[in-house]
Amino acid sequence: MPIFCLQPAGLLQTIFEDIGVAVAVIDRDERVVFANRTALELFEAKDGGNTVQFRNWLQHCRFENSGGSEIPIEESAVMRAMRGERIESQELRVKMLDGRTKWILDWAYHFSAMGLEGVITLIVDQTFEIQLRKAAAQLQRMETMGSLAAGLTHDFNNILNTISTNIAIALGQADCSQIVHARLEQISGATDRAAGLVRRLMQFSRTQELHRQALQVNDVVQDALRLIHPLLRNNISLAVDLDDDLPLIYGDSPQIEQVLVNLIVNAVDAMPDGGHLRVSTARSQELQKASGFEDPQGHVCISITDSGVGIPDELQSAIFEPFFTTKPAGKGTGLGLSSSYGIVRQHNGRIEVQSKPGYGSTFNVFFPMAGLSA
Repeated sequence: MPIFCLQPAGLLQTIFEDIGVAVAVIDRDERVVFANRTALELFEAKDGGNTVQFRNWLQHCRFENSGGSEIPIEESAVMRAMRGERIESQELRVKMLDGRTKWILDWAYHFSAMGLEGVITLIVDQTFEIQLRKAAAQLQRMETMGSLAAGLTHDFNNILNTISTNIAIALGQADCSQIVHARLEQISGATDRAAGLVRRLMQFSRTQELHRQALQVNDVVQDALRLIHPLLRNNISLAVDLDDDLPLIYGDSPQIEQVLVNLIVNAVDAMPDGGHLRVSTARSQELQKASGFEDPQGHVCISITDSGVGIPDELQSAIFEPFFTTKPAGKGTGLGLSSSYGIVRQHNGRIEVQSKPGYGSTFNVFFPMAGLSA
């Protein structure tokens, strides 16, 4: 797009292109008469060499305030500044058509100079910084929850052990009637289920004992696939792509297997009408080349991809928290992903999710090689 009539145009063009901030000028007829490369890339607009209408220029975007409410074009910073309002900097969320979310800081100023009247807007893309802050806040929140869970599981275990011991004593008494015996058996079953929940909380809090040994990841993946195979409906296709040349990892095979089963079951649940499930393994460097993940230490990665409903951006930071679930009441405890998170973290690994509503999800689980995880 040509710079508006300012001299020297070449110098100003260079300055605007190199400042690292999105800059756009909209005239009083609502035409975008200038946009630097950063602005074009930020809003995925095409530079056809001619001015375009501001309303059309943002057709790939949906602007939202920090609360998630859509901001109509008439209430945008540019249009308000065009009406003469004084606009303070504001933090906005921009939803792209493909489901991605960007966070921006926006300024808009009305001007009239050298025969041109309109609005100049300056926009800083804060997406990376916001994501870093969210990741740091989530990690701190998870660590706090882990500490809380560790204390609770210790107390719960003591209580459940007391209940189990007394049930065993009562069941062994000769004068225990059949009715009482049946009720004690029910209590015992409920106690066992409660103990199972406590064990999963212990996995999240990373207080359970691990029995580590050198493992070939592909063997653990194959074991997990054999376990979940009966759950795969006819309308779900499975693709398995395992790298034959992976380094060993050092871990607890049953625990890692449980992580994979949890993730695969969730993937199946995310495809109620059927779809495609893909399970793959790779060195982290190879994954980095393919998808842009940065992992300089060299880990082994297990990826589980589904073509299901996807996870809304605003929920992705909460899915690993204990008892968080989007399933209907009675359909899940909300401990599957949280226990998986704890197991992976206890192995000095990490688990990450990429998801877009309507486009499915990919969970990447990274485990350090045997030489790095000790």
